[in-house]
Amino acid sequence: MPRSEAAVPRGDGFRCTPDSGRDLPHVSKNKVDASGHGWWDKGDCSSNRAKVFNCLYEYFTDHTWRRQACSPTKELRPGGGSSDRTVARRKCHTFVATAWRNHVEVDVIGELDTAEKPMREKVIACRVQ
Repeated sequence: MPRSEAAVPRGDGFRCTPDSGRDLPHVSKNKVDASGHGWWDKGDCSSNRAKVFNCLYEYFTDHTWRRQACSPTKELRPGGGSSDRTVARRKCHTFVATAWRNHVEVDVIGELDTAEKPMREKVIACRVQ
């Protein structure tokens, strides 16, 4: 008789799905940096800690996305807020409208979790190259 999904313990290789939080890329308050933040919420995971980092990518005229900055990896509680998030920044060389992406990676501590790296994209007045 097959076990129901609810009865299968996480140790059997099933992955939980955290809610990966990320804001739109934006010009930071200092007016000279592209910036993006990352955080997480539990989703269907049970752990209260995850390792989180986020990276910013700039779109180039050759139709490629190039990584411009990544945050340090931080061990965070779920929920976000100013003390429970990561930040990636890169100084703008010019202030020409350019597309940027903010990707976030969440690795839930003590649980297998899904491997997606969700992102948000926005055109902002910042160009690195």
